[in-house]
Amino acid sequence: MKRKAVGIHVFAGGFTVGVQRVFDVAHQLEAHGFGLETAEAMCNLKCINDEEAKWPDVEGEFAFGNPRCTGFSTITSGYDETAHGPWSKQTCDIHQLCEYAAGRYDIVIWESVQQAYTVGKPLLDYLRDEIFGPKHYRVAHVFVNAGSFGNAQQRKRYFFVAYRDDRNFNVTPPTIDPYYATMYDAIYSLRERETKKWWPTDLDYEFDSYNELSADEEECIKRLPNGWCLNRMGRHAPEFLTPKYRFTWDTRTSDLPFSLHSVVRTNWLRPSPTLHSSASRFIHPHLDRPLTIGEISTIMGWPRIPIGKNPIGQIVKGIVPDVGQWLAEQALSYLNNEWGDDDFESSYNPITMTWEGRDTTGAIEKNFDLTKYVGSQFDMERYPSDVVEQVRNSRFNVALSNLRDLRERPTSRKSER
Repeated sequence: MKRKAVGIHVFAGGFTVGVQRVFDVAHQLEAHGFGLETAEAMCNLKCINDEEAKWPDVEGEFAFGNPRCTGFSTITSGYDETAHGPWSKQTCDIHQLCEYAAGRYDIVIWESVQQAYTVGKPLLDYLRDEIFGPKHYRVAHVFVNAGSFGNAQQRKRYFFVAYRDDRNFNVTPPTIDPYYATMYDAIYSLRERETKKWWPTDLDYEFDSYNELSADEEECIKRLPNGWCLNRMGRHAPEFLTPKYRFTWDTRTSDLPFSLHSVVRTNWLRPSPTLHSSASRFIHPHLDRPLTIGEISTIMGWPRIPIGKNPIGQIVKGIVPDVGQWLAEQALSYLNNEWGDDDFESSYNPITMTWEGRDTTGAIEKNFDLTKYVGSQFDMERYPSDVVEQVRNSRFNVALSNLRDLRERPTSRKSER
């Protein structure tokens, strides 16, 4: 029989999908109502959506969640202390999760962006000293890359782990493929599906729906090379911009006149950029359209697309289920006291290809950094020749080459003399 766990601020349930492979998860405790229908349908559980003070006692040994991280993220709506930083308003989710879980569950794990360990360090220290420490918990800071699990994005995330000090918590690294996963590995099989445009406020969407772009964006992506965004196009090939966007570039007051949320074309032979709130503007590696909801869901490793409002937001604000499964396995090893007296911290050094660490017996906190423990090799022979040629000789790169040939080369100072 599986041990019991409870999700807290998991929203659409990406974390839960992974944890359910290891634990019995019957409930998620929520307060914002975001992604509830998706979680209930995808995970076959009951979401209790209410004020934190009204959350019931839920039986279990392990609590997990992915509370809002916008207060730490570099992609944020503002930088005043209420919108960004360790005491921003959004961190109320973290407080609610930790205050509810401390003393109830033997081990607690929640996810955030890696900046939580820097921007949010004062909050982490507060949780250690004021919430968990007095109740005899220790803390582990775990840094993980979804690429370690064969996911086609280098999604680097931070996990706060609080565990009762009567047992030791350590981690067992996953078995990695020496080759990194690419967009080809993730979604090439979906390329011939019939797709349709969709406006993000519309609830009438399906697996093959993609975000409708502006007329200027649609024109620009016809000439957008793999790996390029509008800012890079402005720097290297402003002739490819539409008149409206060329004016924006020519009158810029910074090197980034186009939003960090602007369109960017992906590449069959590279990982996807890390999926975030602007993933609806990630352009297909070969087709002149954004990625569909289904393609984004597939890259993230979800078993289905969401239900309800903001489907792409539901996907990208979660975690990769395989990462969730691995963390649940580490929690189970702790609960089973599999580590005995072993107590250490460790980080992977990609230069020496070794794990470096130390004994942490008696320490109240420790770190495990697996961020660079990922496949780094690329083998062209693993991919069909037509795909390789498509990337090498695509019309985008040909257009760029032609543009460079047509440009007048400036006379060098040496030739002028």
